[in-house]
Amino acid sequence: MQDVRCGRCRRLLMKTAERAIAGLLEIKCPRCGTINSLRPIEPLPERPGDDRKRAAG
Repeated sequence: MQDVRCGRCRRLLMKTAERAIAGLLEIKCPRCGTINSLRPIEPLPERPGDDRKRAAG
């Protein structure tokens, strides 16, 4: 489990398992009112068989 804390006041906002956040998540801190934006750390894996990206690069 990982702690997710406010970037301004460091209050604990939630606990999450690794790789549990799949998209953009915004949480408003109840203490200071800061809106914290969270994104996945790892990029999405390429789809198998998608040769268009490999041919263009």
